[in-house]
Amino acid sequence: MAVGAGKSGCACGAFNGGILALGLFFGRKEQKGPTDPRSIKCMELTHELHDWFKEANGKNAICCRILTREFNMGQGEHKEQCIYYTGLCAWKVSQIVCREPGIKNLDDTDEPCERRKIADI
Repeated sequence: MAVGAGKSGCACGAFNGGILALGLFFGRKEQKGPTDPRSIKCMELTHELHDWFKEANGKNAICCRILTREFNMGQGEHKEQCIYYTGLCAWKVSQIVCREPGIKNLDDTDEPCERRKIADI
């Protein structure tokens, strides 16, 4: 987890959850070192999620402090965005988890859901 998340210490929780899910599905099962093919594959998939999330969130960042800097955190204004980012990461991880072993996801869509306001849900 720590290696996949990077050294910044401020990664978005939704992104961190995506890394954990990828590690669960594709990470190594035994300690064999950094050259273990499972470790290498998992890092490639984590890198894919990282690059995709930076672009998809529209802010070119994974750091929570950057993603939420326009919000008053004490008033909960950021929650709508956090819900949206969680959905984005879950969508992308589900694509990767199904794609890698060749599983057909019957619920899959070509694009993640659009961002909506909490009041509209």
